[in-house]
Amino acid sequence: MAADSNLQIPLRREFKYLVAREQISALRAGLQGLCRRDPHSGPDGTYRLRSLYLDTPDLRLFHANEREAVRRFKARIRTYPDAKQAPVISEIKDRSGDIIRKIRGFLPQDDWTSFFVPGGLSAKADPAVEVFSSRVLRHDLRPVCLVEYHREAWVSEWDEYARVSIDTRIQCQSTHEWTLDPRGSWRPIDHALLSWTTGSVCVVELKWAEVPPMWMIRLVQQLDLLRHSFSKYCYSMASLSEDHYRDYRRASSTWA
Repeated sequence: MAADSNLQIPLRREFKYLVAREQISALRAGLQGLCRRDPHSGPDGTYRLRSLYLDTPDLRLFHANEREAVRRFKARIRTYPDAKQAPVISEIKDRSGDIIRKIRGFLPQDDWTSFFVPGGLSAKADPAVEVFSSRVLRHDLRPVCLVEYHREAWVSEWDEYARVSIDTRIQCQSTHEWTLDPRGSWRPIDHALLSWTTGSVCVVELKWAEVPPMWMIRLVQQLDLLRHSFSKYCYSMASLSEDHYRDYRRASSTWA
């Protein structure tokens, strides 16, 4: 288990934007001299994430997000498939209005599923994993879908906490198993049909601690970006629902 396994990310705010592929070069240019690439990025400047999302049998977490409940949370197990000895991370994402708190814990790679059954926690369990396991058992959370995407992340050179991420090739598949290994076929969710745009999009997230840095404000103004709600989990569940299956089966991502 990683030495920094008990990790609570600082309280933060985040705004999301759907940005056309053609605008990304201008966005990158605006970040020069202000941000550096995330050190975990691969040779192409990105890294791949895969998350197993959990929900209640009646999808209470999904519906809370859909109606934009003031207080809500997401629960997921995350890994980085391309990393050597990729970690397995439990993550609770609590939201209260625009304020977000993340609680992350690192799990043993070979037996992480045992932590989420009654009596599965050991006396030496990471406190963050205890929080996650408690939510799983209290709310009867279970796997509902896998989501995978590529992230290009930038970290501010000047602020204590400010990040910009560009997510592409976002895809999902249904699962009801405690596994991070895909068993079925992936379905894209970054296409025009689902995102109500004229083409495949990038999901840009701006993240900061207290007050947005002035350079972020200028960047949004210069590129004329409009804030847009885009939950990867909720868009995935919508694309996997029987009511939408016929349309989304025909859709394809231009990133593929």
